[in-house]
Amino acid sequence: MKRIRNNKAFTLIELLTVVAIIAMLIAMFGAGMRKVKIVQVNLQQKASFRAGEVALELFSKDFGEYPDSSLVSDGGKLITGTQRVAEALFGRDDKGFHPRSKWHPGLDKDAGSPFPGVGPYTDATLKDRKTPYFERKRAGFYTVNDLWNASGFGSSSIYTSAGASSGTDLAPIFTDLFLRNKVTLPSGDSAKVGMPILYYKADSTKRFRVNAAGTAVNPVTIGQSAEYSQWVYNFMDNLPVLQLPWLRDPADPIESGDIPPHYPDESGAGKEPVQIFYEQITQRQDGVFFKPHNPSTYILISAGWDGIYGTKDDLTNFND
Repeated sequence: MKRIRNNKAFTLIELLTVVAIIAMLIAMFGAGMRKVKIVQVNLQQKASFRAGEVALELFSKDFGEYPDSSLVSDGGKLITGTQRVAEALFGRDDKGFHPRSKWHPGLDKDAGSPFPGVGPYTDATLKDRKTPYFERKRAGFYTVNDLWNASGFGSSSIYTSAGASSGTDLAPIFTDLFLRNKVTLPSGDSAKVGMPILYYKADSTKRFRVNAAGTAVNPVTIGQSAEYSQWVYNFMDNLPVLQLPWLRDPADPIESGDIPPHYPDESGAGKEPVQIFYEQITQRQDGVFFKPHNPSTYILISAGWDGIYGTKDDLTNFND
């Protein structure tokens, strides 16, 4: 009797084809899930900005104005706009803002201070403080020392409060919800954190300058920091934050000491970061700078998913 061979096995080519198709499907699924994740965090961050706007309105109602964002010096170290707004919304210890804060953590304890030798942020002053204006779950709350402890920030001009033992000496910042950076906190714990949220308060007495032809002065010509004060928003308010070492996941191929290219010139036109910043925050009319967004209030800026300020994925409180 003749035997009939029933060969149903896959050939090598067929197996490789199936494997390739599966790999493609996995890659497509992974990319799709990443996009879903980005959209999800974008929505969460936008909601956080809206909550921040409510919080700042409440602060303004209590104190007659929004928190200032200009740099202040404390013992030779600078305190930035993002640190000042964090103190306004949370206090320095996440237990509320003290109305008699001088915004200078170290100097608050000096002779002549209402709190000599102690400072306004101790548990003994809780009854005199405002309840935090912002829900803790809507943002990260850290010090510069927390985030850059192992990243060689020692030469930074920012007030770091390294070694501080209480809220008295802290100058915290609050961060966005894009938890792309893995850091080791001074406690030894590992944490996923976002980038600092930049805060700029508008100076309503200033205006974008225009020349005789009625076109805006090109910000790239502004070469001295003193001239930044002529603009509604002062780029210098958070410049020390932009100059910190790269806050990154250890898997990132960029070396830990590299400075990230915040406000990069993606057009190749030779623009300085300050020009790109002003282009980002400015409305245009006929291709010319017209006026800044929120010219009488403030702006908030998140670096977005890529962790770099001044790129297309940035989120702000003026651009939905």
